[in-house]
Amino acid sequence: MKIETPILKRLGPVPFWRGRERCLDALESVYKRAAEKARRALLASASASKPSRGR
Repeated sequence: MKIETPILKRLGPVPFWRGRERCLDALESVYKRAAEKARRALLASASASKPSRGR
């Protein structure tokens, strides 16, 4: 899954960043994990709210 981070890319390098990897690279991995968790939560919520067909 490709996560786009256009706002971060437009901001450019973070001047106070002291990590070993680029700030953008570190945040992209966080974005990917957050997006996957959000997708799972939405799918679970959608399946839980579907009316049952059993009568």
